[in-house]
This record gives sequence, structure tokens and C-alpha cells, in this order.
Amino acid sequence: LGEPLPAGVPLDPLVSLFLRREQRQQRRERESGLAQRLHRFARRKFFLFRRSALMTLIALRNLALGRPAPERLAQEVAFASWRGEEEEGARTEGEQGARGGPEL
Repeated sequence: LGEPLPAGVPLDPLVSLFLRREQRQQRRERESGLAQRLHRFARRKFFLFRRSALMTLIALRNLALGRPAPERLAQEVAFASWRGEEEEGARTEGEQGARGGPEL
């Protein structure tokens, strides 16, 4: 992790796909305009604040009322971690079916 592979060792196809996708995303972010950068910044901060507030409320409720069933807690954490449809579109087909949107 974090170290370059020795010369002559081929990259795993999945790793090379991931690296190309990351490079494309970084290039797109560097070349984007001010409005897009501001929108991306605001969106990131909104979801960070949203997750923090929801996780705090879940923790306070758990302190007051006791811990819920693990399935319910997992659903609540998934809902708090949800980031909207934009990130959903970036996932592969298999992951979309497995994860989907939050349910409560």
C-alpha cells in the first residue's frame, strides 16, 4: 500500500481500472470551474454535517432509551452515511443492487 510495484510486475486489472478512474476524477476536479468547485465543497460539507448530526442524535437516543437491535442500528448508520444520488451513479451495477438507497 502506498509503495510503487517493482518493475516487471503487472498490475491487477481491477487495480489499474481503479487507478485510471481516480486519475480521471482528479483531472476533472482540477479542470472544473469555480461554481462547480464551490458546489462540490458545499455538498461535501452538507453531507459531513448531516452525518455528524444524525450520528449524534442516534447516540443520544441510544443513551436515553438503550441500544436498539443490531439490524435497526445498521439501518440507521446506513441512512446517516448516505450521500445522495450523485455518488450512487458512480457505483458499479452490482454494488447498486446490493446497497441501494437508505431505508428507514
